[in-house]
Amino acid sequence: MDRYDFSMQLERAFVEYVDKLADKNGLGKGEFAAKVWPEDSQKAAANRWSAMRNIAPNTGKPQGLLISDAYRISKVLGFNFGLVLALLEDRATGGKTEFLDYEDI
Repeated sequence: MDRYDFSMQLERAFVEYVDKLADKNGLGKGEFAAKVWPEDSQKAAANRWSAMRNIAPNTGKPQGLLISDAYRISKVLGFNFGLVLALLEDRATGGKTEFLDYEDI
């Protein structure tokens, strides 16, 4: 799998995970989106979240997820962003994630 395909797979895994977690926490799509992007109108926030979850007919791809938006999502849902991302990466690679020594960070 090339790096671009993997990065898209990881992004999609994150979006799917948080979408299920928001549902599990009883947050509707629009309500969740408004909490993630409170500076936007509820409709604009809901459209943004919908574009990230669904494939656009003109491009055949969903809207990409910015790392800043992913971090906002983690704060709204109350989980450790780095840990969840590392676990999703580990799952996607079949346990072959290479971790740096903490001293290198």
